Amino acid sequence: MPHLIYFWVSLVALCVAPFLFNPHQFAFSDFIIDYREFLRWMGRGNSRSHANSWIGYCRLSRTRITGYKKKRLGHPSEKLVADLPRASLRTIIFHEILAPIMLAVIFAVAYAYVKSFPAPGLTFEDDQFQGGISRLAIIVLVPIAWNAVVLLTLFFVSLFFGPSLHNCCAKFGSVIAGVAHALAVAGLIATLEFFWYIEYWNTANTVLGIIAMIAIQRAIFKVLTSVVISREFKHDETNRAWWTGRWYGRGLGGHAFSQPLREFIVKIIEMSMFTADFITAHLLMFALSIPLVVPFIDMIHSISLFWLRPSKQIHAPIYSLRQRAQRRSIVLRYSMVFLFAWIVFLALILVPVIVQATAYSNGDKKDLCHFCRTL
Repeated sequence: MPHLIYFWVSLVALCVAPFLFNPHQFAFSDFIIDYREFLRWMGRGNSRSHANSWIGYCRLSRTRITGYKKKRLGHPSEKLVADLPRASLRTIIFHEILAPIMLAVIFAVAYAYVKSFPAPGLTFEDDQFQGGISRLAIIVLVPIAWNAVVLLTLFFVSLFFGPSLHNCCAKFGSVIAGVAHALAVAGLIATLEFFWYIEYWNTANTVLGIIAMIAIQRAIFKVLTSVVISREFKHDETNRAWWTGRWYGRGLGGHAFSQPLREFIVKIIEMSMFTADFITAHLLMFALSIPLVVPFIDMIHSISLFWLRPSKQIHAPIYSLRQRAQRRSIVLRYSMVFLFAWIVFLALILVPVIVQATAYSNGDKKDLCHFCRTL
């Protein structure tokens, strides 16, 4: 028991500490503006280069394994990165292939053991057991396959319409990327809700299955990154070419024929990582937004952080009338967005709970989902 307490306290501290030590973390307007900046950070870099974007961070993380190509094209985005060689063979084998696979096997075995018992409402005499491996295959492969279909469809959309709409629609690439990311998030949420359903709304089994899913997908993506994906260009032309459909004039030369296939694999990995980061960040923000309903929480938090009287606190910045109007507009618009996200999150949690309470009121689960018993 003490080790579990230490684990959860450490986990919560690592997640929450950077925000708790922000003096105005619980100021409502600053919180909403930070939420806006987070959304902008997640969506930047798909129409034009940006030094501070999620896709830039994702590429930087990937190049620690793949390294950069030596070819330079003179693009401005090449100045944002330094030379980085490919990781050593020992690092790739032990840290990027064997370790993730072993971790995935451990969690998969744990989930398979839990599912080796009969389905709810059945006994060992009924000779019907739940297949843990088949369920893991569903929640692991379905989001990847969904992302592949979405990417392939939008690739042809951008390829046929991107060059012609480039002059009139400067943000065409960002729109296509936004649609792809939104569909990826929706696909993952639908998969997890379906998984919760076939688990008879059992939260413990569902969480264990999700942990196993994360470990298996992580192992798959690590192997693909280490073995299949070639070195990265120092510029980000291939990323923008994928979303805009303009592969010509990028200075890729002969790589223009091989880069679409490479970028397709990369985008499948990036879409899965985007959904994980997007959902995890929203869960963290939902938790941090709860104290905002407490009156004077910003002042209380600042006093407890600096141990200063209210009269000695750091004065808030003085904004011009135009800046105030702009901040009010941002807070109003993105408050609606954040509230909508909260409502969707609560609906995804409460609706299954209500269904469980009504459908399982008699305690008999075996007639609710016939195919769930053998899946």
